[in-house]
Amino acid sequence: MKRRFVPVVGLALIAALVGLSFGVATVGAATTSEYASYTAGATTGSVSFVGDFPSAMFTSQRSVAGPFSSAVLSASTPFGAIYGSSSGYSYIQPSSPVTSGTTATVFTFASVTPATGFGFTLGDIDAESVTISATTTGGVAVTAAELGYQSSFNYAGGADLPTWNAGTSTLIGNTADTSGASGWFSPTVPLETLTFASTTLSGSPNYQVWMAALITVPDPTTTSTTIASTEPVKPSFTG
Repeated sequence: MKRRFVPVVGLALIAALVGLSFGVATVGAATTSEYASYTAGATTGSVSFVGDFPSAMFTSQRSVAGPFSSAVLSASTPFGAIYGSSSGYSYIQPSSPVTSGTTATVFTFASVTPATGFGFTLGDIDAESVTISATTTGGVAVTAAELGYQSSFNYAGGADLPTWNAGTSTLIGNTADTSGASGWFSPTVPLETLTFASTTLSGSPNYQVWMAALITVPDPTTTSTTIASTEPVKPSFTG
């Protein structure tokens, strides 16, 4: 009698025939706040972030001093509530203009900024006014609403607050030389350039510039891999 050879296909072989099975990597994302760091040399300088937020260069018609870190936006300020305390982080300080009239400081980003997650504070806006303008993708002018004025506050705990005039996009001081009068902004569109044009109202004022961003931080990638067994299949004989 002839003996017939009948292979028995086990689960291991099925998996091998179908192919190897690999798990899919999943990546989440979180954000962390990051204050800018600066270089400043007379009328030019740079702005940079540790994360992937674009850097910038600036030019000014004023002498720009700094970076400094003595003035602090605490976590209790509106800006600090979003980006954390600025303690230990720096700002720059455009000085009083050497001539009368308006003088501008222009920031040009290496690439357009994200549409959200970026903010800046202008501090010590007391004896001067600062008109703010910007351009978005393609050099299009940003509107006053898109500049994202949030509120005025005083980081030194004083009563003096600058006034925001949306019609002229100007943060206006109250003329008297005080301390801590500030306004903060959170633009709602990508920025290519950002310009602060300052006019002295009295004395020899200096204002301060802080910038901060919410940087996206990828979570660690976890990959699971399952490899099918390649154990040889044992034949079964029937008579």
